[in-house]
Amino acid sequence: MALALCGFVVIMYGCIFGEDVLNPVSTDGEKWGYINRKGEYVINPQFEDADFFSDGIAKIKTRDGKTGYINKKGEYVIPAIYKSGTAFSDGLAFVVSDGGFPTCIDKNGNQKFALNDASRITAFREGLAVFATESGERGFVDKTGKTVVNAQFETAYSFRGGFARIWREGVAGFIDKTGTIKINPQFNAVGNFYEDKAAFSDGKQWGYINTKGGYAINPMFDDAGRFSNGLAAVKQGKAFGYIDKTGKLAINPQFDGASPFSDGLAAVRAGGKSGYINKNGKYEINTQFEYAGDFSNGTAIVCSVDKWGFINKKGQYVVNPQFKHIKIEPSIDARPEFVESDYYDASEFIKLFFEKEAGTTFDGIKASTTLEDLSDHPVYGDGMNARESNYADYRKITPVTKDVSIEKVLFLFVKTPIYKTVETYNNWGRSTKKEFDFNATPDAIVYQFILSGKASEKRSAVVNALKTEIERRHRQSMIADPDRESNYTLYQDDGKLNFRIDGSSNVLLLWVAYNKEGFNF
Repeated sequence: MALALCGFVVIMYGCIFGEDVLNPVSTDGEKWGYINRKGEYVINPQFEDADFFSDGIAKIKTRDGKTGYINKKGEYVIPAIYKSGTAFSDGLAFVVSDGGFPTCIDKNGNQKFALNDASRITAFREGLAVFATESGERGFVDKTGKTVVNAQFETAYSFRGGFARIWREGVAGFIDKTGTIKINPQFNAVGNFYEDKAAFSDGKQWGYINTKGGYAINPMFDDAGRFSNGLAAVKQGKAFGYIDKTGKLAINPQFDGASPFSDGLAAVRAGGKSGYINKNGKYEINTQFEYAGDFSNGTAIVCSVDKWGFINKKGQYVVNPQFKHIKIEPSIDARPEFVESDYYDASEFIKLFFEKEAGTTFDGIKASTTLEDLSDHPVYGDGMNARESNYADYRKITPVTKDVSIEKVLFLFVKTPIYKTVETYNNWGRSTKKEFDFNATPDAIVYQFILSGKASEKRSAVVNALKTEIERRHRQSMIADPDRESNYTLYQDDGKLNFRIDGSSNVLLLWVAYNKEGFNF
């Protein structure tokens, strides 16, 4: 029952907007910063993306797509080096490095434990986090990484008030923190408990249960929201109204949309606009906004003419609409934030592929190998074609493992072209032909890979495996391209092999270069 959105804002109703809350905003739709309740920038726009502060720390994303964490001064407390991460909760967060497992870190960035068998995991809530296995079953771990509820549920949500919603065989129920079923799975859909009642659906209509699983209010509504300030929004037919805890209508259905009460007011929608009513159903602030958020500490976020600002409980602007995008803190009922494992076992691929490397020779080719030598290569010789004067290629799919194949191999001739085009004349006029330089030597080999199966799903893990193996073999760190994610280079003098990985495009490319010019293609 969220109200209409305004612009392209990221919204989930149920925000908590108080004295200490900083809202992520963007004025240009590109860079994100943070404002206080007065609309003043506390942290200037500079991030690719920005989330809410939690435990005094906020997750941000940099231009190169990396995740890090900042304090309320905008200073990095954990550098942006991760592929993804959750918000902090109870002093902990989960992060994933390229090619890595979900790893729990503290607020200093220290690693606490890793979950090698989890395909994904949520942020902690009430001391437990939901994880999923590769086969999809859900369970819970505690803050030491110990599994306290075995993976056994089709779906599971985070705890609230000691209860967690779980699904088995397509129906929902509740467990406690030991994994004991407290309310048997039986509902088509169910919400969290608020004021000791949870909305549920029997597949046809909505009602409410108590914490014992008994019917508190029989299913009789077409939709039902959570209780707040003793009232809950419900839908009858096409209109929303509010009921009390006995199920009696307290405010007759008359609205197109309705949110929970907060600070004594509830945002409602009618005639295409949003405003606020009190618990008697009387308008305190007339419908006039494209979007109206929940009040907290006397302030609410609203949208007017595609711009965002803040109002007080009299409907007066305390911050004029001026922001293009703003984020509103998600409610506890929102789908939990999670990270996915990026691990892929690329060891077989790495072992087989790097059998091609022997000193300064790769794939039987070295810096002094000539075009004539290449034409006699046992694999590429018969199928190699000169596409341009500065490269030839071999286009035949060659499996390395079941998930990784070489789609194409290019041989680059940057310093010395492999042919030149010359004009000839005869009785029929002018013609051209290619004169090949069979003494030309390659500057680089480029391998173009096809990833399938799990390798395709964990592309960055394959990139990371290549990077790690090159660094291990050559005892040097590859240099990351600041402008292109998953792009790394290692250049060595003294005739040694050089490498470049390009994992930023639609295909995965690996350069093996015999000199610096080999990268200039």
